[in-house]
Amino acid sequence: MFSIVQKTLLLVLTVSGLAACSSNGQTQADTSRYHVLQYQCDNQSFQVTQLSSEQILLLIDNTEYQLQRVRSASGVRYALDGESQEDSNIELFSKGREGMLTMNGQTDKSCQMITRGIPQG
Repeated sequence: MFSIVQKTLLLVLTVSGLAACSSNGQTQADTSRYHVLQYQCDNQSFQVTQLSSEQILLLIDNTEYQLQRVRSASGVRYALDGESQEDSNIELFSKGREGMLTMNGQTDKSCQMITRGIPQG
C-alpha cells in the first residue's frame, strides 16, 4: 500500500510536460517519453506535462507555459517563473485528481484529472 506522501509524489512525477520552449515559434521536443495529464474544468480544459521534478509545461488554449514548483503546505503547486500566487499570473495547484488553475487573477476550482497518458518506449 502506498502512503499519502508516496501517492502525492507519484502524482507529481506523472504530472507530465512537453520538453519544449514557449510557443513563440520554437519547435517542440519529442513528447512520447512523458506522462501527459488532461484536466477538465467547468469552463476550460488543459494538459500538463512533467519536465522535471521541479518544472511542468501547461498547455491551455494552444499556448504553452513553463511553470516552476513552489512551496505548498499540501498537494503540489506550480507557478509561472516560480513566483508566489500574489506575484504570478498563472498558478496550478493539484492534490490527488483535483486541481485548481489560476490565470490572471481568475481561479477555476472545479478542475478534475480525466486522463493520463503513458510514455512510449
